[in-house]
Amino acid sequence: MASYDAVISGAGPAGCSAALFLARKGCKVLLLEKERFPREKVCGDGITSVASSLLQEMGVLEIVRQRVGQLTFFQGVTLFSPSGGIVHGNISQAGCSSGEAYVIPRKILDDCIMAAVKEHPSITLLENTAVNDILIHGNRASGLISTKGEFAGRVVIAADGFYSPIAKRLKLNNNKKNHTGFAIRAYFSQVEGLTDSIELHYEKSMLPGYGWVFPAGRQRANIGVGVFTRFTDQRGLKRLFERFVTESAMASGRLKNAGMEPGTLRAWPLPMGSFPGKRGRGNVLLAGDAGSFVDPLTGEGIYYALKSGQLAAEAAEQALDADDATAATALYEKLWRKAFRFHDFTVGYALQTLMNNAAILESLMRHTARKQARADLLADVIAHNRRKIELLKLIVPFF
Repeated sequence: MASYDAVISGAGPAGCSAALFLARKGCKVLLLEKERFPREKVCGDGITSVASSLLQEMGVLEIVRQRVGQLTFFQGVTLFSPSGGIVHGNISQAGCSSGEAYVIPRKILDDCIMAAVKEHPSITLLENTAVNDILIHGNRASGLISTKGEFAGRVVIAADGFYSPIAKRLKLNNNKKNHTGFAIRAYFSQVEGLTDSIELHYEKSMLPGYGWVFPAGRQRANIGVGVFTRFTDQRGLKRLFERFVTESAMASGRLKNAGMEPGTLRAWPLPMGSFPGKRGRGNVLLAGDAGSFVDPLTGEGIYYALKSGQLAAEAAEQALDADDATAATALYEKLWRKAFRFHDFTVGYALQTLMNNAAILESLMRHTARKQARADLLADVIAHNRRKIELLKLIVPFF
């Protein structure tokens, strides 16, 4: 049985990020993926500038530019309050090496990331290979069990999504209603009035969730709805989506001639980063959705997938260098908690509660509308360019 420094389950953004960063350190990596690329992946498709900076560091952004041609940039966020008030904020480029935010369908983005993976000689990729379980010897995992056999690794990284069998086996999976959400989206063609801004619609029926309209090309949009299950039941998600689409068409006329692209209406779970559990055990680390790395305020997950993959690689590499693979989780816990725990996840969870109150949300919108700098702060928090604590300080006076 071939042995690797790290075996990774799942070749989405988190798994590929971990693989690329480990390979750069000279580690021998095996990456297992249950499907074959290119493959469809349901998502809102928003790539913030901090996410694009990570893609640039991974060597992926240039591949995206070469393959996509005319990219769909967004430079602002337009928010609609429960009463219909409108606030437009501009996204800053401070601190972002690329300064670029996009809407890129995940089928395209993930295939571009995969192209970078396939180019690296230290990464072995097996597609059409589903991971079913982990191999355990004593107090550590020794590898993975898949549909194509067993594979040994000194460190195991699970980046195989919300339903990760590895997270479930270790009882580290997020099954808590208060720390999950659900979203549904479809692509629409012939959409009128799209700009270089993404739109977030905070309607009373889905607070603190929201509806969105993300420009995804010429007269094409990713339109969806996301809710948090601590406040509402996800079983009504499709009805919320249908009502949002209908009311948006009636209010703006932008969907008057638009049509939903067949087969694109898909729903998916959102495991929130506010989940209090650990993200690993011994030499097994959880990244991306498997590790519950999703923004509790917006439901965004691509940046956290890429970053958690990078942090998992850093922890794994340090543990391997020290010849103590079982120390990987302790290192990883320190890294991700320092990066995310308070400013992203704890504060984000608090903002969820406050933004569930329509009166507070209306007051916030009116307050930000009076001064462009406040509106820009709101946009920057959504785009991960500013810390959520700054938004919390704006909201607290209205509570």
